[in-house]
Amino acid sequence: MTDDAPVDPPTGKGFKARKREDHALVLIRELLASLDDLPKARRIMQELGRYYDPVLGGAIVEVRHQRQIVQAVEAGRIAEAEAVIRARYDLYVKDRAHLGRGEGA
Repeated sequence: MTDDAPVDPPTGKGFKARKREDHALVLIRELLASLDDLPKARRIMQELGRYYDPVLGGAIVEVRHQRQIVQAVEAGRIAEAEAVIRARYDLYVKDRAHLGRGEGA
């Protein structure tokens, strides 16, 4: 079998075979990877702002967090922006074992 061979999807039954990735987690990963492209990062944050989290009682990334992230990126403090994003990620997955817990953003 070569490395170029297509991979067959899982054929098992049960939750793991049907599990879909949480789109918010995908966006958070994209946001972390896009901090060097502020217009793209803003679009991603805007979309994340639409995701309501009933456990947090608000958006996954609220407007005030978006401002913190943008200000940090504009000032060249990428690590600070990443810390804000990771803190929101940690709060989002904290009580959701089914989401990416232990996987890291």
